[in-house]
Amino acid sequence: MHELGVLTRALGRVQRAAEENRIALVKSVTLEVGRDSSYVPAYFEKLFPAARELFPTTRLSELKIDIVDGSGLFIKEIAY
Repeated sequence: MHELGVLTRALGRVQRAAEENRIALVKSVTLEVGRDSSYVPAYFEKLFPAARELFPTTRLSELKIDIVDGSGLFIKEIAY
C-alpha cells in the first residue's frame, strides 16, 4: 500500500507551502489521480485521516479526489 507514503510526501509539500505563505490552516487538499495509475483512490481516502495528523496545517483538512485520464498523480489544489 504505497498510498500512505505518497500522502505523506504530498502533505509534507502542502505543509512547506503553507509555512512559506504564513498559512496556519489548510481547509482541503485536492489530488488528481489518473485512471491508469497504480493508485487506489479508496486507499487515499482511508489513509488520509492518519496522514493529515502528521502535519500541523493539515490536521483539520479534508481530502478531495478528482479522477482523470492518464497515469499521473498531482496535487491539484490547496484551499486555505
